[in-house]
Amino acid sequence: MDTTYCSVELYDITFRYPDGHLALHGINLTIHQGEKVALVGPNGAGKSTLLLHLNGIHTGEGQVSIDGLSVNHQNIGQVRAKVGLVFQSPDDQLFSPTVFDDVAYGPIYQGFSRDEVEARVTYALDAVGMQGYRQRSPHHLSVGEKKRIAIATVLSMHPSVLVLDEPTSGLDPRARRSLIELLRQLPQTLLVATHDLEMVRELLPRTVVMDQGEIVADGATQVILSDESVLYQHGLKA
Repeated sequence: MDTTYCSVELYDITFRYPDGHLALHGINLTIHQGEKVALVGPNGAGKSTLLLHLNGIHTGEGQVSIDGLSVNHQNIGQVRAKVGLVFQSPDDQLFSPTVFDDVAYGPIYQGFSRDEVEARVTYALDAVGMQGYRQRSPHHLSVGEKKRIAIATVLSMHPSVLVLDEPTSGLDPRARRSLIELLRQLPQTLLVATHDLEMVRELLPRTVVMDQGEIVADGATQVILSDESVLYQHGLKA
């Protein structure tokens, strides 16, 4: 594979769960550096399963590479530093007594010096507009604040790719708008799995549609979301 200009490349990815369910079948996907891409489709389409292949939580048949680096056991530490994965529920990522501790966890685990950890936490909290929350308990924050802190926990690793699963889920309109504006400003390559088609239309120029473990459409967001037959056929419109 030529991955010279690719942030993400998946080649012929097939994945079956232990119960025999075929979750992904022959997935081929290339995302170039700096692209902002939506991943849409009905529940059970395989979107979250695909995302978990990008940092080696799931490993199927085929090949995945991040910035030209193969996702395998030997490279897993480097890969997970490159791919910032933000789960749908921020409570799955926030487990420390303070916001600082959560955001510092990755850099500390990677063995950075105290000064470098401090610099990375400051950078990450600045990036998400949460500078004043360092000593707050993450468990006492609003859902929108938690989602920003969850993003900060991966930004502290300086990832080249940011992967988000349903980032606007559970947010009120003001928090949703705030999060969209945050994501718009981030320089990383973005891959966002979502049912929020209005966010897709506004933020993500390219859309990939999945259904039953396969990619069934891939193109410009305006074209995909204007195709009524695609939206109806793949559960994106009632």
